Amino acid sequence: MNIIKDRVQDLIGTRHWGEVGRFKEAILKNVIKRFLPSHFSIGTGFIVDSENGDEVSRQLDIIIYDNTCPVLFSEGDFIITTKRNVRAIIEVKSCIRVYDLEDVIHRFDESVAMLRPFALPRPFSVARNSRLAQSGIFFGVFAFEFDGTSIPQ
Repeated sequence: MNIIKDRVQDLIGTRHWGEVGRFKEAILKNVIKRFLPSHFSIGTGFIVDSENGDEVSRQLDIIIYDNTCPVLFSEGDFIITTKRNVRAIIEVKSCIRVYDLEDVIHRFDESVAMLRPFALPRPFSVARNSRLAQSGIFFGVFAFEFDGTSIPQ
């Protein structure tokens, strides 16, 4: 992935961060897709929770879902589905800096809050026997790079 992750940015520069980000999401999706069982599919899009007044998630970078359950809408790898068939949600970042890590995790935690019936006291502070761990949904943040240096002075 390191060999190709900067290919689009090298060609079009930094004027189109959205497209650079979508390309990096596509790279990770293609790698994950190779290892998924046939009854799982991978896409990007939104999750609708009709049990709570048609609440709609923020746009989610990667959604892994059970394709034996119907989705509400599908076009290419873009989907709109219910939370019933979601198996994993992954936020993709080009780079996370150590001083941004807490904010990245907090924003991701807010974007997936509708997928669980309770709020965690701190993002990702989950014990193995918690309800979140037992929910069967994987929540993750993937970064192509991590800058572990401290806050610039």
